[in-house]
Amino acid sequence: MSKEINSSIAVLFKSTRKFHRLQQTEFSAILGVTQGTISKIEAGSMSPELGLWFKFLRAFNIQDPYCFTYYGLELNESAFQNLKTEGAALASGFDFSKGNYIFSVRKIRPLFDFLVKNHSKTFEAFLKQNGIAKEIFYILNHPITTELADTFFSFLEDNKINAKSVALLDLNFDHALGRQMKQLASSESVADLFTIINNDEDSILEYEFTGTKGEYFVNLKKKNLPFMKSLEKSDLVMNYSFLYPFHVMKSTKSIKGTGPAIHEIKKDQRWQVTYAS
Repeated sequence: MSKEINSSIAVLFKSTRKFHRLQQTEFSAILGVTQGTISKIEAGSMSPELGLWFKFLRAFNIQDPYCFTYYGLELNESAFQNLKTEGAALASGFDFSKGNYIFSVRKIRPLFDFLVKNHSKTFEAFLKQNGIAKEIFYILNHPITTELADTFFSFLEDNKINAKSVALLDLNFDHALGRQMKQLASSESVADLFTIINNDEDSILEYEFTGTKGEYFVNLKKKNLPFMKSLEKSDLVMNYSFLYPFHVMKSTKSIKGTGPAIHEIKKDQRWQVTYAS
């Protein structure tokens, strides 16, 4: 295998192991190999044999056998059932008991990639300081709480990446959308694309395409959420969430849009996003 694939598999093995709070010896026992084999795979110096790869997929309910192609994986939803009682191994400093999930990792993965590329040292120090393991960003359907999102976006704000500049970022969604990318890339219309995006049940927002070019609407799916006040204060979190379909459309070449603008509609927590298509 290529060095790039080895690097991706290394990240996926390590992320899965840490998510399940396993030491290398425990992880290797489940997979029926030596601890040394796991150590070499996680170091990127060895690629797993095909049989071991499929054993890994089955043992940990990994959803896509080709996930190594996009540096990310999706776990079976049952893997997240204990977050509310046990917390998240990859974000130990955050409270998951309230279930105040705003979206899943895939939504902020493009920003993670951007920060690793452009602000590596300061970003890794920030993650360590806040008790966030970088491996969480490789589990694409891992839920993100409001507090965790606010903490993550505060780094962007501290580095002068504000709501306006988010609209200008050249974001790479190939690594973020995982197995959804194939569906998105082959979608025949913008309406199909919105249907696929809305299948992400973690999000508190729902995106609505009316059929009019150059616009879509954003609605709050769950009314009267207790943490909405903190979201309203976090301009960057909400702006990025509103612009998410716009960035996906650009990444899948569904549009060549420029200059998105967000307009709040004062009735029933609804927003309009317009762009030049």
